[in-house]
Amino acid sequence: MLTQRFPYPPDRGDRIRSYNLIRFLAEHFEVTLGCTTHEPVSTENLSHLRELVSDVMVGPVGKWEKYRRAALSVTAGSSITEGYFHSPSLVKSVRDLHAREPFEALLVFCSSMFQYRRLAGLQNVPAVVDLVDVDSQKWKQLSADSTGLMRLIYRLETNRTHRLEKSIASSADSIALTSSQEASLFSASVGGIAPAVGISNGVDTSYFRNNVSRYARKSLTVELVFTGVMDYAPNVEGMRWFCREVWPLITTTLSAKLKIVGRHPTRSVLELGSIDGVEVVGEVSDVRPYLDAADMAISPLLLARGIQNKVLEAMASGLPAVVTPQSAEGIEAESGVHFAIASDAIEFADAVVLLGKSMEMRREMGAAARKLVAQKYSWHARLEKFLELIDQACSKQCQQRT
Repeated sequence: MLTQRFPYPPDRGDRIRSYNLIRFLAEHFEVTLGCTTHEPVSTENLSHLRELVSDVMVGPVGKWEKYRRAALSVTAGSSITEGYFHSPSLVKSVRDLHAREPFEALLVFCSSMFQYRRLAGLQNVPAVVDLVDVDSQKWKQLSADSTGLMRLIYRLETNRTHRLEKSIASSADSIALTSSQEASLFSASVGGIAPAVGISNGVDTSYFRNNVSRYARKSLTVELVFTGVMDYAPNVEGMRWFCREVWPLITTTLSAKLKIVGRHPTRSVLELGSIDGVEVVGEVSDVRPYLDAADMAISPLLLARGIQNKVLEAMASGLPAVVTPQSAEGIEAESGVHFAIASDAIEFADAVVLLGKSMEMRREMGAAARKLVAQKYSWHARLEKFLELIDQACSKQCQQRT
């Protein structure tokens, strides 16, 4: 399995999916993990992964080296992200190990890691690619929402990533994305011979628990929480929109506080902390105490691809959630029952105020949300389809050889 980041700890969307996928695959196969990293990997975290898999190959990419390689990648006609996640040491490790002990199959996580499948000797190894999202569409939206130099950069990455996705669609055995909507979008916008299927994320309902004691609190102030990596553009823009357009509408009729929880808050996010009632918490070792302390979760993303872990985790914690349609994508739930979907600032504020004024509505929605994810969104149930895809890929390769 090839991942663009060291997948532990599972503290951001891609790591949550890749880590749980590794755990699942390790129950059925002898797994070797190959990944790049832009951050130091602790001995403790490396030991944890080695308890799950047979071998871990880590390719460090230095802080400035990643930008240099991104620039070289663009010059060579490839995408920025391919250069960003290119590690010569990982190339050597993968190539050498395959020469000694040939891989029976590859699971490539994210488009930027498909470059390693092109290494000598690996082109014919059965390959399942988990694209997670249609990245070219994400870059296209970011281009439309940007100006000046950033628009040009995002437009370039849109075109280069679309070309990469076409290459993957023509040479991979199958492709997975985080929802049926993303799979349909990929088939329509990219095409290719590789079948695209939606395999959504799950949630660990033994880790995230329903804290019913929140309903025994006597405070008249309703506490909202948002969790997410806070240098990720969709999270940043979503929270800026919420604090600028929605928060004033809420606080005119409801006593409320908002906590923004997540690592690497940008300057524009930190500035939100100057708004009355808004606290930028930043990075925490465990988000569960903040979910437990909240009365309601929000996910006001205006640009989102695939299923949102933050929404599933809030639902698993028994929290009522108010979300945009983009944040709700891929979650098989009913608005007004399992969460509340709001399309604009007024709808969003109205939904928050309605839930904020009724503890009973919050209790009922939180309980329904928890029940739904426990029944339908366990990781094992969601990832089972990968076994079928790997089996099909290997079977097809055997048929071609005979």
